Amino acid sequence: MADRQRDRADSGILKDLGDGLILRRARREDAVAVAEFNARIHFSSGGPFEQREPHRGIAAGTRDLMSGDHPTCDASDFIVVEDTRTSSVVSSTCLIPQRFSYEGVEFDAGLPELVGTHPDYRRRGLVREQFEVLHRWSRERGHLMQAIGGIPYYYRLFGYEMAVAMGNGHRMYVSDVPDERSGPDGGEGSSRSYRLRPAAASDARFLADLDRRRRGRYLLTAARDEPLWRYEVAKRDPESDESLRVWIVEYATGEPAGYVCHLREYRGGSMQVEGYDLADGVSWLEATPFVLRELAEVGNKRASSGEKTASLTFVLGERHPLYEVVPEPPLYELDRRDHYSFYVRVPDLPGFLRHVAPVLERRLAASVAAGYTGELGLSFYGSGLRLVLERGRLNRVEDWSPTVEERGDAAFPDLTFLQLLFGYRSLEELDRAFADCSPGEGDARVVLKALFPRRPSDLWPVC
Repeated sequence: MADRQRDRADSGILKDLGDGLILRRARREDAVAVAEFNARIHFSSGGPFEQREPHRGIAAGTRDLMSGDHPTCDASDFIVVEDTRTSSVVSSTCLIPQRFSYEGVEFDAGLPELVGTHPDYRRRGLVREQFEVLHRWSRERGHLMQAIGGIPYYYRLFGYEMAVAMGNGHRMYVSDVPDERSGPDGGEGSSRSYRLRPAAASDARFLADLDRRRRGRYLLTAARDEPLWRYEVAKRDPESDESLRVWIVEYATGEPAGYVCHLREYRGGSMQVEGYDLADGVSWLEATPFVLRELAEVGNKRASSGEKTASLTFVLGERHPLYEVVPEPPLYELDRRDHYSFYVRVPDLPGFLRHVAPVLERRLAASVAAGYTGELGLSFYGSGLRLVLERGRLNRVEDWSPTVEERGDAAFPDLTFLQLLFGYRSLEELDRAFADCSPGEGDARVVLKALFPRRPSDLWPVC
């Protein structure tokens, strides 16, 4: 028995699922098989599985993650379910380590990705088996939360709640891009000249510094440090769905002034801009018309090859300086069908709140509840939390269960408290959205509003 367990561990087998199926950790030599599997599972449908047209961008992205060149992920971060009778991959997923920030307080997190199962093997609990392993890996690595973008409702089955905005943005039609004689508001343009040049690996520090500045505008963000930018610019496969074309915005003198990046693949005739930021002291009003014209020109060059670019889609979060610089119209907010939400999971809520206590205390100090002393019982009906505050400091956070006699100061059904924690909805919005939400009264309500205000996030995880 001991020899068999040792052999299984050496082979990476995590569990025998029966009926010829094993769940195991992936290896580098699995990269081709897993990439081919994912290329037929994701963004590909219709007809027998083996005859589907593989999605080249998904295949390239999978190979990138498993190659050993990615800054945070490797083949060992993938799980495969293998049918030993055919030696084929029938289900797979992975965990991509992240570094998140909650208003400046950083922590490690995990991003489950590329979750998929062969159509003939669905409804057997294979994804649940894999998520149990992913969550264990996350816990062992000290991840305080997980986030995933996925199909509606599904990840609620594994303890996730939609609580962070995803895909918010605005669109401008290329025909509305201002010409050289006018700024974004139709006024006189600036005499200063800017241009775009392709980013190089040597720009990684500049890009990381700008990204750090960007994160200060939001509640929840993912850090993109120097190694990640260097990978993005110089090592990622250009065919990958995640591949970005990164440009440095610079003065005519060659001095860097900012950056803008967009997906290489154009979707629905639109260039999708994923990032745009300028250095301290650079005028958004002055530089933005140049950036818009340069992006439109990049799109026009693509159009000359037969693929017309009709619009620029700026997926830059709920708030961004661009939205203030360019009026609506010609900048149009994406409608509800064009944006979505991240699912998030916080397995140790008291531990998470203790970790971000400096943020909560700073918010309280800036409110009418500064210096507050008291306790808050937050009911989740089946469970809950007790927050103990002493002169404005979060003295203690602990698990607590409501009773008939002690129902607590506020109540949030299921996992809806996560929407409040991550600024996705305000206390009043939660109260209106859920009939069984109780936002509290008196001092408790004032303190809760101070601790958990509505705030935008821009979660741009590294894939």
